[in-house]
Amino acid sequence: MRRLEREKKTATFDEIILNILPLLKNGVTPPKQTILSVLENIADRVGEDSWRLKLEKEQQSEMFDL
Repeated sequence: MRRLEREKKTATFDEIILNILPLLKNGVTPPKQTILSVLENIADRVGEDSWRLKLEKEQQSEMFDL
């Protein structure tokens, strides 16, 4: 998502899933809702199915609010 951010582009949910699945340990796939909740913490929804990373300051303030 950072690369797309530099290119002023957004990522679809499916593109995000395709990029994270190979990084998961032991082939365990978390539920779609879990991935979506994490995504909502670090990114903003753009339109129907696109996402853009939040500004780093926004992410940090949300982490400390937890």
